[in-house]
Amino acid sequence: MRGFFLKKVLTNVFALKKEDWRKAIPLSFYFFLVIVTFWVLKPMKRGVMINYFGDSPINLFGFSFHGAQVEQFGKVLNVFAAYLVVILFTWLVKRFPRHYLVLIFASLFSALFLLYSYLLQHLNTPIVFSFYVLGDIFNTVMVALFWAFTNDIANPEEAKRTYGVIGLGGVVGGFIGATIVARNVEDVGRPFLLIGCILPMILVVVLAFIVERWVSEEKRGRKTAAEPSKTSEVWEGAKLVFNSKYLLAIAGLVLLYELTSNVIDFQLATVVEAKIPEELKKDAFFATVGQYTGIASILIQLFLTSWVMRRFNVKAALALLPIAIFFSSLGFFIFPVLAFVAAMSVSDNSMNYSINQCAKETLYTPTPPNIIYMAKAFIDMFVQRFAKVLSVILNLAFVSLVGQNIRWLSLVTLGMVTGWYGLISYLGNEFKKKTK
Repeated sequence: MRGFFLKKVLTNVFALKKEDWRKAIPLSFYFFLVIVTFWVLKPMKRGVMINYFGDSPINLFGFSFHGAQVEQFGKVLNVFAAYLVVILFTWLVKRFPRHYLVLIFASLFSALFLLYSYLLQHLNTPIVFSFYVLGDIFNTVMVALFWAFTNDIANPEEAKRTYGVIGLGGVVGGFIGATIVARNVEDVGRPFLLIGCILPMILVVVLAFIVERWVSEEKRGRKTAAEPSKTSEVWEGAKLVFNSKYLLAIAGLVLLYELTSNVIDFQLATVVEAKIPEELKKDAFFATVGQYTGIASILIQLFLTSWVMRRFNVKAALALLPIAIFFSSLGFFIFPVLAFVAAMSVSDNSMNYSINQCAKETLYTPTPPNIIYMAKAFIDMFVQRFAKVLSVILNLAFVSLVGQNIRWLSLVTLGMVTGWYGLISYLGNEFKKKTK
């Protein structure tokens, strides 16, 4: 009876058809598990980085770089690691079906979680940087793989109906993962939480194989292996993106978001480093910000995402995030305090993890399946990380000019947001043409 009531409520909210449930529920749980793991890793990797280099700053070219500033160097390392992963991802896509890709990467990350549960007890500079990269690469790979898998088995109309409930799994996962860290990291420590991340990886593999079997039974699965190509794995994803104005516009959308979001992220880390001296309390604070992000994301996903995408269109859904960033950045410029920078981060991430992500992923559904995996790998792994490098240069250059008065970075954010709408308009119109 309780299950029937839940289905009835969700059907009213998301307008799912009966045939949608078989894929939407396991995919939602799959996404939940990936994001739970990400939000366990995220506050810990940031806490390790900021604490370690807060006590042991790096001196380069006559400048001393502390925790939040050294974190920017970690973002630079991520772009090199990300491109190596793009090459590996592209090579694997050509040789394995989608559910085996999930098995391969989940197994790899599980082994790394076990390794770092030991290494985190013996911190040094290489371990701190490599753990930071691991946390970032996990999110890059597993989220991109999840959405490529999902986009491969959904058409545009299914996406409008089901991505709301599928995305709900992710935003609930963000809240649960952040809550786990906020309530437990000071009591049980980082290594124990890291070992616990192996269980979601096992369940993710099980769900991927279940969904694959159901799709095969329905004979609705599309071909996922790429057509044979003579292009090297090093360049193939980039070639696909640069040969398509539509995919290039999606890449531009990702680039602009990452630039603005990383400015906000740097502002948050700088204020936290200055205001919260205790080591594990920084982890807990980042996790608390994640909790509020999760709550806001859930509310947006329940009451806004599917309604906007069905009632209006993808263009309208994409426009809401830059509006939120514009007003929150303006607010922090006026009130540069810890509470407001946390609220700014919550506003940014909650909109991105919910309505913006669902709308952005819907853009891929008209794309041929042999392109989705490799193009998404290049965009979500390399372009996203390249944008972080650009933001690092921007952040550190700005600090060298104005010192720690990072409220002024909000003016840069406001400027970048204004260039967002042209891409949104173009993508919205092209998506409409492709789905007619």
